[in-house]
Amino acid sequence: MSKNIFVLGATGFQGSAIAEQLASNGHSVRTLVSDTDNVGLSDGIKSLSGDLGHIASIIEALEKVDIAVYTFPLIFDMDKAKYFTQNFIDAAKAQNVRFIIFNSSFDIPQSRTGLLGLDIKYEIKRLFDNSELKVLTLMPDIYLNNLAAPWSIPLVVEKNILPYPIKSDKRVPWISHRDLAHFVAAAVEKPELVGQNLPIGGTLLSGEEIAASISEYLGQEINFISLKPDDFEKQLIHTFGELNAKEISNLYRYVEKENETLVGKNFSRTQDLLGVKPSSVKEWVRSVNWSVS
Repeated sequence: MSKNIFVLGATGFQGSAIAEQLASNGHSVRTLVSDTDNVGLSDGIKSLSGDLGHIASIIEALEKVDIAVYTFPLIFDMDKAKYFTQNFIDAAKAQNVRFIIFNSSFDIPQSRTGLLGLDIKYEIKRLFDNSELKVLTLMPDIYLNNLAAPWSIPLVVEKNILPYPIKSDKRVPWISHRDLAHFVAAAVEKPELVGQNLPIGGTLLSGEEIAASISEYLGQEINFISLKPDDFEKQLIHTFGELNAKEISNLYRYVEKENETLVGKNFSRTQDLLGVKPSSVKEWVRSVNWSVS
C-alpha cells in the first residue's frame, strides 16, 4: 500500500538513495530543502522549502505523513544537533506521525565517547528514546560508496591505488547506499519493529579484498593503501575544514578501536527480520561508473 513518507536529506548521498527507492516502490515522498529553486530531485519526490531550524516548516512538511525517515546531516555541532532533532520530534508529535525510522548513518556507541560526531549520534538516539514517538533505529557502518567518490575514482583508475583509513588486512562491516535504501524501504513495511535498534549491512571485507574485486573488474591491478587516521585527517582539511576533517577521521579511529564490537554485531538477524540481503562486493563494483570525467 502506498504511503506518504517524509525523507530528511533527500538531496544528500544517503537520503537521495532512500528517497529514490521509496518513490520507485510507489510511495509518495517529500523532503525539506532550503532552496527549492536550485535542487535536483528525482521524479516522484516533492520538495518543500524549510530546514530543521524552523519548526513551522517541519510541521508543514510532515502534514499527513505516515512515516518519516530521519538522517541527520553532516553537522558537527552538538547544540544544533539537539535543537534540530528536538524541533523534528515536536513537529512529528504535532502531526501525529505514527512511525519514525532513524538512520544513524553509523554505529551508535553505548555511552559518550568524547568524539563529537559519535556523541551527537548518541544524543540524538537519547532524544528519540525519550520522545514517546514510535521509532525504529537502523545502524549502518562504513559506506562502500566512499571508495568511489568523485575524488577517489581518479586515484583508482589513473594511479592504481585505493587509499582509505582502515587496516589493509582487517575485515570491517561495509554497506552501499543502495543497500541502505533497501533496508529502509523494507523497514517501512515493518512497524512492528518499533523500539528496536538494528545493525544493517554486515558485508565484512578487508581493504585488500575490495581492491582485488575492483582489480578484477577493471582488468588492472589496484593496490589498497592503508592510511593512518591522522594522515587521512590532514588530507581532508582542505576540502572539509579542520573541524569536519577531525570528526570524520574520528569515525575511523573508532572503527580501529572498536573493530571486534563492530564485526560481532548480529547483522544476520536484521537481514532475516527485514528480508534484505546486502549486495556482494562484486555486485557493488559492477554498479559503479569508474570512468574519469
